[in-house]
Amino acid sequence: MDAAQWDERYRASAGGVWATQPPAAVREIAATLPPGTAIDVATGDGRTALWLAGRGWSCTGVDFSGAGLALAAARPGGDAVTWTRADVHEWEPATPVDLVVSCYLHLPDSAAAVARIAEWVAPGGSLVVIGHDVDNIAAGGHGPTDPAILYTPKLLRSALDERFRIERCERITRTSADAELRGGHASAAIDTLLHAVRVG
Repeated sequence: MDAAQWDERYRASAGGVWATQPPAAVREIAATLPPGTAIDVATGDGRTALWLAGRGWSCTGVDFSGAGLALAAARPGGDAVTWTRADVHEWEPATPVDLVVSCYLHLPDSAAAVARIAEWVAPGGSLVVIGHDVDNIAAGGHGPTDPAILYTPKLLRSALDERFRIERCERITRTSADAELRGGHASAAIDTLLHAVRVG
């Protein structure tokens, strides 16, 4: 979907589209890291950026949907995040940061997009990416059904070069309870999770 379609989707929502917190796997990883500077890519209605800011991170939330960012800014704690309306293909930070997070950003050029946002990670910093795995279609989980935009561990690994040490890159199963989805979904979903540290 383009920015206008996302704007319409956010405007039609009642205070948010999906969850109130980041995915459990993202929270688990971020909780082990010392707070610093962070970028939440495709922040949407801000759940991950707000969660990070609430734990001491200096966070920028980037999204191309103005309506999504308006929801994010209006949430409790919204003034603690720098909200930036921009396209991930064009925007870049002034300086690298300690943590770059991307939750459910699915694009025709997903590997190239992940490689681009990886450039925003400072040496010693972390990249955390989670998204729907291609196996999610057969599993009946909620999410996109176009395999061309879905993740696999191989795809995410291929986006990184030797400057990154991969801590985790694997398929994980996410239940409705894990995601705290509004309304819930009966089927478990299959995601791909990547956690990598920049060492060079």
